[in-house]
Amino acid sequence: MFDLAPTAVANILGDRLPPRVARAYRRFRYGPGAFKVDFAVADGVPWTAEPARRAGTVHVGGTFAEVAATERDIHAGRMPQRPFVLVGQQYLADPQRSVGNVHPVWTYAHVPNGYTGDATQAIIAQIERFAPGFRERIVGITERTTPGFAEYNPNYVGGNILTGAKNIPQLVFGPRTTLTPYDVGLPGHFLCSAATPPGPGAHGMCGANAADRALRYLRSARRF
Repeated sequence: MFDLAPTAVANILGDRLPPRVARAYRRFRYGPGAFKVDFAVADGVPWTAEPARRAGTVHVGGTFAEVAATERDIHAGRMPQRPFVLVGQQYLADPQRSVGNVHPVWTYAHVPNGYTGDATQAIIAQIERFAPGFRERIVGITERTTPGFAEYNPNYVGGNILTGAKNIPQLVFGPRTTLTPYDVGLPGHFLCSAATPPGPGAHGMCGANAADRALRYLRSARRF
């Protein structure tokens, strides 16, 4: 069971893979990277919108046009001035994460795949747009760069934490066009990572579907 990016599977199995599968795995496309910054914030984020102060997750992007322009820049390999930022305020559901009035705020921004710059100030500035005074409340920062994501988990190629670009073909079929995307073309070998349908998420259906495929193989081979 390979909980890996397709390119890693191709590197591991090498010539054992059928040529058509190896070609598809090596052509697999990766999406935008992530640049993660965690903040320690005195008294929390001073959002202008009151509901955002009570939300566990806040998507910071501005207008639809701004988000669309930002994503176009990222897919073209350009770092946007105002990146899309996901903000997690988990301490609202779990107060034990906080120390007194200092609260942990988890964020990451969409950045170009393989981006080697520092997006920290861009993230701060984007949050500051919707929460004036945020910058002054920051008492601590820790960062994970795009290369840092790839070092932390080699599945995150170029900092892409979704294990692949989620365009329509890859979202529907996974790394190759087939009705059995969990099969790698070798008996008893299966791909179970978020590169397979239905893609990344807390539901874990990629692994569940791959496990079901593996069990059917074992039963058909009278091995289980």
